[in-house]
Parts: sequence; C-alpha cells; structure tokens
Amino acid sequence: MKRLTFGALGVLAVIQSSFAQRPVVNCQWSALRMQTDIYIESQTYGEVDPMLVSNSPLYRENYKQRDINTSFLTTPLKVDYTRTFVDQQECKTYTQLIVTDPKNPYIIGTQISFNDTGIRGLKAKIIDVVISRPATEPQFNATQTLAYVDAEDWSAIVSAKQDSRNLLQTVANSYLDLWSGNGNIELPWGTPCARLEGSEYYTEECQPVSLNGMANTDRRYVIDEALGAVSVFSKGGSDGTLLDIHEFRLVQGKLRYVHHFTASDGSLV
Repeated sequence: MKRLTFGALGVLAVIQSSFAQRPVVNCQWSALRMQTDIYIESQTYGEVDPMLVSNSPLYRENYKQRDINTSFLTTPLKVDYTRTFVDQQECKTYTQLIVTDPKNPYIIGTQISFNDTGIRGLKAKIIDVVISRPATEPQFNATQTLAYVDAEDWSAIVSAKQDSRNLLQTVANSYLDLWSGNGNIELPWGTPCARLEGSEYYTEECQPVSLNGMANTDRRYVIDEALGAVSVFSKGGSDGTLLDIHEFRLVQGKLRYVHHFTASDGSLV
C-alpha cells in the first residue's frame, strides 16, 4: 500500500494558526443541547415531539426526503448510547445513537440544523438521519461497537488548546479525499490513533486500508471545537448509493479517533 507523504505545507500548515481563532457563537450551547435531547426522547418513545416539528422541518432519512410523521423516528428504540457534537457557529448538532437490541440493532447518525428565531428560541429546519444496520454494514455488531466507543475519551478540551474550525474541517476533508485515490495528502496522524470501521477496531493507525477510488460527495458537516470533533455525512460508491457516516476527533492538531459507518440510500427501514 502506498504510504501518504508529509511535508511542511497543506494540512500541516493549517496547524500553525489553529489555536489563534476564537469560535464564532451564533447559537447557545444549552439551547442546541435541549433541542437535541428532545429529538433523542422522540426516537426513544417513537413519538414525534410537537416542539421538534413546530417549524415544519425538512426530514431526510438516508438522504431521501420523508414525512417525519411516518418516518423511522416513529419507531420506538431502546437507545443504549448517545454522543452529541454541538456546532454553535452553524447552529447544528450531530448525535450518534447506538441500539444493541439483538432483533433490531442500529447505529444511527443524526444531524439537525436549526433556525435561530431569537426570543422564541431555536427551531429545527433540517433533520438528516443516516441509519446503519446489519444489512448495510459488513460484520455489524452494535454491542461490540458500543464497547469500543464507550471506552474512548471524547471529553471537552480546554479552550486554550482547542483546534480551529478551519483545521478540523480541513483534516476531515483531507481524510475523505483519500478515498478518491489521492495518495499525496498530508494528515496529522496522532500517536496513538484508533480507527473504528463499523464494528472493527484498529489501534495501530488511523489510515484507511481499502480505498475504492471513488469520491465522497454531498458532504454535510457538524463541527464542535470544544470536543475537537467533526461529523461528516457523505455519498460514495460507484453509483453514489453508499452512504457514509464519519466521526473525527483531533487533540492539539493530531488525529486521535476516526469512526466510519455505512448505510445505503436503498435501505427500507
């Protein structure tokens, strides 16, 4: 396998100014978390909370628009694990949900975009849900995935050591660009760096092994500087029907965790 080359320019150059930029706050963290918790509760009980749909948000499931009132959100789930990224600049959140029910296990990624309506608070405008399950994820084992992610450190990073939004997005994009076959991209690999591919965990390095030569398109981001975290939804595969959930964690300019889950836009859930 061709190794990636490293130099003084490109991604690594962004690191030099990564600590100087203060995050832009357009939405309050507490308000974003409160609205996201409403979503999690709705999914848990299989009941669409009126507060979640009061703004008639666009709802997409595996990149296809659906009626939220007859969507997967109306399926009650015993959620065993959640993690949320909060993007205060773009007024967005990303939440990972893991369901280990042996009959219906899922790994779910949800990005929610909000309108800041001022005195009346936040209103969801777009809800994007990507659902990974045994039919679309090779060697799927939600219980094993839960054990891996629960053991990781995704704690908040002190403000003085947080990486810039620019660096976080640049590293995420550069990693995704590897799939198109560009083997000359610089990436700030951390030591250690762990990579989770569905339910397979690799601790030696984060560099992907099997590159399919296909571009990751239609990327949708949630960036949380406080966690050094980026969520990216994208399309891949030869015909664009393979859907990807990527999660990245950087600490002081170095990649520490990369998670990758797959779904299909043809899934019926």
